[in-house]
Amino acid sequence: MFDTFNRRDNLDGRKKLQCNYCKRQTIHTLEAQCVGEWQEEFSHGHRADGGTEFSLYRCGACDEICFETSSWCSEEFDHDQLGNTYLPRTEAQYPPPSSADFAFDTDFTPYDLNELIDEMLYALAGSKLKLATVALRMVVEFIVTDTKCSGRNLMKKIDDLHTKGHVDETQLALLHKIREKGNAGAHERIAMNRNEMVAGIGIVNLLLEKLYNSPKRQDEIVKKANQAFQNGD
Repeated sequence: MFDTFNRRDNLDGRKKLQCNYCKRQTIHTLEAQCVGEWQEEFSHGHRADGGTEFSLYRCGACDEICFETSSWCSEEFDHDQLGNTYLPRTEAQYPPPSSADFAFDTDFTPYDLNELIDEMLYALAGSKLKLATVALRMVVEFIVTDTKCSGRNLMKKIDDLHTKGHVDETQLALLHKIREKGNAGAHERIAMNRNEMVAGIGIVNLLLEKLYNSPKRQDEIVKKANQAFQNGD
């Protein structure tokens, strides 16, 4: 619960956001904003505080509206490259941003995988490239684990994907690139660029088609065909 909640006036903010209607990043104008803040007292004189900004943005290209929240908490501080303390913010856009540049066919993929993919696409659409980089690696790890590839680590499991005949040499090398860059994103905060992310998504899409969608789609077609011919008799 907020201790204070106020509407801000005299706004002149502009921000690059993903527009769901333009299907690309555009400059959005800040049209309205409220902020709620809270404080909490703990024992021994310790105090924590935080808040959330609620912002309404209008796309400069098509005039469509999106809503964004930006939250912070004094207990969740971090340090920049110079060692200075700052409060990172958790941002969320509604409706979730989408793009014509990247998409997954998830007709027959597991729910948990779809959820992970959605989070990765949300991060990518919002230009959170470090988060998207790590999430893409997590998607690959989910796939090789879910399809029972053997190995004591992700590198060995990706190799087993090739051993099983699911990917060729070129795809194998690219999956290892995703793994390596995902490791760098997690441990060194080095992100893939947008083109690398979109290319990686293309490779993962091939896996989804071969391991999940195509076999299930084939089963459904055969099942319907058998039913049709049986009914015809």
